Amino acid sequence: MPVTDSPEAAPGLPVTVVLSRRPAPGRDGELLEWAHGIVDAAGRFPGHLGAQIYPPEAPDCPDLVVAFSFASADALSVWEHSPERRDLLENAERLVDGEARAHTVSGFEGIFAHAPGAAVVPPPRWKTATVIALALYPISLLVSWLLGPHLASWNVALRVLVTTAIVVPYMSWLGVPWLSQRLRRWLSAAS
Repeated sequence: MPVTDSPEAAPGLPVTVVLSRRPAPGRDGELLEWAHGIVDAAGRFPGHLGAQIYPPEAPDCPDLVVAFSFASADALSVWEHSPERRDLLENAERLVDGEARAHTVSGFEGIFAHAPGAAVVPPPRWKTATVIALALYPISLLVSWLLGPHLASWNVALRVLVTTAIVVPYMSWLGVPWLSQRLRRWLSAAS
C-alpha cells in the first residue's frame, strides 16, 4: 500500500487515516489477524492515539477497514515511512484482493475517545447518535439561554452562523470527546 499523502493539518492537531483492503477469498480471518498485528505495531510509535478495526461485513462493506489516529500529521508520517509498516503491508499482499485505498477522515467518527493504543470496534450508530445528542443538548440550551435575547433581532442566517460557530468547535473538541471518554464502557459494550 502506498504511503498516504500527508494530510494538511495544523501542527499538533490529531489526524486519522483510514486504510481499506478487500480480503482474498477465504482469507477474512487471516486478514483480521494481520490487522491486529499492524495496529499493535503502530501502537509502539510516538504519537499513536489508537486504532479501530472494522471487519468485513458483506454485503454492506466487504472490505476490512483500519483507522489509525495519531497526535499530528508528523507523527503519522513517521509511522507511514517506517520499515515496520512497509514489511507488514508487504505481508498482507497474499491476503488481499485488489488495490489498497487510504484516505484521511474528519468529523465525528474521528473524535470518539478510545483507549490509547487500543484497537476497538466502533460503537453502533444508535450509540454514536445518542452521545452526539447528549453532548449537543446542554450547549444548545446554554447558547440559546445566554445569547438568544441578544440575537433575537438579528437575521436568522446570522443567528444560525453565530450559534454554529460556537456549537461545532465545542462538539468537536470538548463535548463529544469528553462524553465518549466517560461512556467508553457503554460505547464498547455489545449491543
